Amino acid sequence: MVRSPTQRLQTSRTTTASAPALGPTQHPLTLLDGPPGDRHCPICRGVEEAERGFFSWFGIESYGEVNVQAQLRAAMGMCPAHSRRLVDEVGEGNVMNVVAGEALNGARDALSGALRPGRCPACEAVAVAVDAAHHLVEGRLRDPASAARYGEHAGLCFAHFLGATRILEPATLKILAERLLITLSSDNGLKVEALAGGDPDAPRRAVRRERLTDHEPAGSTLEGLCVRLSVDACPVCAATGLIERCYLDWYVHESLAGGDSLATDAGEMCSVHLHDLARRDPAAALGGAQRKRATRTDELQQLLDSVAQPPPSPRRGRRTGSDDLDRARTRLLAARTCPACHACAGVEASQLELVSTSLTLAPVRDCYERGHGLCVRHALRVPADRAAHAVKRHADARVRLLAWEVSQAIRKQAWAYRHEPDGPEHDAWLRALVQIDGRVLCGGPARREHDAHRLDRA
Repeated sequence: MVRSPTQRLQTSRTTTASAPALGPTQHPLTLLDGPPGDRHCPICRGVEEAERGFFSWFGIESYGEVNVQAQLRAAMGMCPAHSRRLVDEVGEGNVMNVVAGEALNGARDALSGALRPGRCPACEAVAVAVDAAHHLVEGRLRDPASAARYGEHAGLCFAHFLGATRILEPATLKILAERLLITLSSDNGLKVEALAGGDPDAPRRAVRRERLTDHEPAGSTLEGLCVRLSVDACPVCAATGLIERCYLDWYVHESLAGGDSLATDAGEMCSVHLHDLARRDPAAALGGAQRKRATRTDELQQLLDSVAQPPPSPRRGRRTGSDDLDRARTRLLAARTCPACHACAGVEASQLELVSTSLTLAPVRDCYERGHGLCVRHALRVPADRAAHAVKRHADARVRLLAWEVSQAIRKQAWAYRHEPDGPEHDAWLRALVQIDGRVLCGGPARREHDAHRLDRA
């Protein structure tokens, strides 16, 4: 395939990773946008806008900027959710080769102990946007007219209300909590988004999860492990992805059966798994949301009661009102166990232990050396022993080979090499993302994803 000069052009960039900031009168978080009765959390709208700006600017220009490449290297690329967005929206080409190349450099540094992986650049941009949004919320709601208009909207979702709970003053918290209680008890019915916020990655996760292939049970534990090691994917990520799908299917089945087994699970469904349930069965997701609402509305009311108490008397040194508010905040912010996350974490830990324990056996070691092996994320979690040395050595060799393939793909983009045909390195960028973190494809193989991706674009 002969490429044009434009397709092969590589230039250095000098701009930042984020899009130009929006002014306070233009920002979607003015809380005044949208019609009365707007059902969208204003911070969710702001996050969506921030991500759109980040990825638009990233794909056009900032991916080539030195500081952005340093961020990618320090984070070993992007998180699974934002990597999936790049796969779907950018796909094969120079941008993804740059991302993969920097991610592989970071992975080698992490495997050698020279780097502790940092935060995904896109997540960092979103965190900055959310922090700015919380302050914008507080500033706008000091105005009585804006506070009145806020009451006409659905207000913040519960997920972003929790973030606001950490930093906002009592008067603003009161406005937000009152509005949220009304939203959660709306006559129009409970919406998953009211509790979990938006989740543009949910459709992408669902597609990848459905592509996972389960294998026939083997005769023994070691035989089964060798079968999983023969698949071109991280065996721990693959097992975790399959059990996540299994749990969601089981949850839907139990929800339709109407039994009491779901009510006995400790904790509550996290935002991610509420959205995953909504993709599979909206009624089951609503049941999980209703259980979550029952607990959270009580805690919201306790927060309102503590805010409504008179301020403590400075003469006697009493802090009753402040103490009650602190306790109410603590209850709201206390970590909750998500049963789906718990199910996945249990399988992930057990499979990682199985791999590291079994590597001293020759049949397993031979299968492991010939295959994909653990992704870098899991290789870094193997306890320091003989297995850890073997796993990291194998992962480093895989990463170095992928780095060479990515460099070849970049070289062939140059006009001087336009006569060379594409080789197997054409999908190295995707295999690199999965070798670093198998969660990018929910545990699935990169080549199957690449084939599906090409069919979708054909």
